[in-house]
Parts: sequence; structure tokens; C-alpha cells
Amino acid sequence: MKIEVGYILSYDYSMFLTSVKQLYEYVDKIVVGIDVDFKTWSGNSFEIPDSFFDEVKIFDRRNIIEFYFDSFYIPTLSPMECESRERNLVLKKLGRGWKIQLDVDEYIYDFKEVAKYLNKYWYLNILPNKTPVCIKGKLITLYRELHDGYLFIDNNEQFPFITNQTFNTHTRRNDNIKNYFSNIKVIHQSWARKEEEIMLKINNWGHRDDFDTQTYFLFWKSLTSSNYQEYKNIHPLIPKVWNELYFLPSKSIDDFICKFSNNNNQSLIDLPLIQIIKGIIKKMIGRI
Repeated sequence: MKIEVGYILSYDYSMFLTSVKQLYEYVDKIVVGIDVDFKTWSGNSFEIPDSFFDEVKIFDRRNIIEFYFDSFYIPTLSPMECESRERNLVLKKLGRGWKIQLDVDEYIYDFKEVAKYLNKYWYLNILPNKTPVCIKGKLITLYRELHDGYLFIDNNEQFPFITNQTFNTHTRRNDNIKNYFSNIKVIHQSWARKEEEIMLKINNWGHRDDFDTQTYFLFWKSLTSSNYQEYKNIHPLIPKVWNELYFLPSKSIDDFICKFSNNNNQSLIDLPLIQIIKGIIKKMIGRI
């Protein structure tokens, strides 16, 4: 059964290849959604140099990366609504099989083990409308890039990102089907960017209107490898979600991924097949 990946790409295009390199050898197709007018979900313009597409073309020796251009910014929709719409449109571009939904700053290290895990459940894709599944992973959130390493959050923050369906109810989430935790660890470069990139991020992402972005930016900017232990509960929307910061000395993002993966194997949790089977039987009985 195929494993395919859908990406959302805009101003943070430079992180794309770091993410793709983690999984490229083990997937069958990669679809990358880009707004045809190079607009963010907030309607701001961004640029992607031709050199980026040239670099991807050279990298894509298997010819499995497809750029999907469409109108993803709709002025009458909120940024979050635009995000949900784009993710669904990209999802529909993927074929039958496991569909992985990623942002370009999300890195699934040791993907060989993840591919084995998904292939173990190939039969859930034979009749996906009968066995709807959404799989959640665990985020390792990089919070700040410093001259001597990275500040990051490693707790039990879960997020849905793998499915055998073609529709989400909200962003990558589908509230109409069962969600199962797999413990697939995904390094998220989220806030570990240059200052100008963070300002661009918080002014254009789906949560733009949900908190005081300027005040939070100043707090983020003040953190160092010397004072980070003084702060707890730092998530801008739900403070306790990011309850504690850690620091890992590293020279680059590739160095961080390597060091972190060496000390944190992908310890995957089997899907509860009994629950899935019971769900199928319940649906069948309900239709009799």
C-alpha cells in the first residue's frame, strides 16, 4: 500500500528539503501546495526564487514531487479557514493509501521505522471508508535557535497528521473518525527561526488573531541558553502545553536532528485493532 505526503509551502520554503530528506526514500508521492498568486492565508505576498524549484528538481531523482498551484487565499475566509481548505485540497491530490500531512518545518526522523509501522497496517486502506483512521504523533517543538544550540519542548504534545481519508474537519484534524496515538516523534522547527522569519510567521499563520503577537515576540527574543530555565508554561495560546524548555548544544538543524534521534528512537505504539474492529461492526449494525 502506498505512502504519500502532502505539504503546505509558502514563505518558509527554505526548510522544505530538510523535511523531505528524512522520508524521500520511503514514500511513493509528494504533493506540495503553493498559492498560485504567492499569497499567505492572511493575504500577504511572499516570494519563492526560481533557484528553489531548480534545487528541488535536481534533488527529485525519482520524479515523485509534484507542485500543486491553486488559489489558497480566499479574502472572505479567516486565515484558519484558508488553512483548513488548503489542507483538504492537497489531501484530495493524494491517492489511496496512507496520507501524511506535513508542514515544511516538520521533520520525521528515522522514517524507515515509521514506514514499516504504516505498512504493517496496509489492510486498513483496502476499504478506507469502512476503516477510517487518523493517526496522531508527538511534537518535539524547537523554540529558539541560539548561537550554541536549540531550545526545545519535549512533552506529550500530540497532533493528528496521518490518515487514510480524503477530508479533515479542521486543519489536519478529523473529528468524525477515531484518532489513535502512535508516538511517532516529529521535530517541529516552529519557532526556531530568524527574528524576521518569526515576525513573518506570527503575522500570517492561522493563529494570527488569537494572542498579542508583539508582546510574545519580545518574550521569545529575550530567551538564551543561560536564562531559559527560569520560564515555565510558555505556549502563547495554552501556556501549560509548553510547560518546560530544554537545551541541546548543536551546530545546525541537521546536527540537532542527528543528536536528538540518536538519543530518542522512534518507539512506536501499535494501533488498537480490537477497537477498530469494534467500530467497524458497530457501523455495520447501525446500517442494518
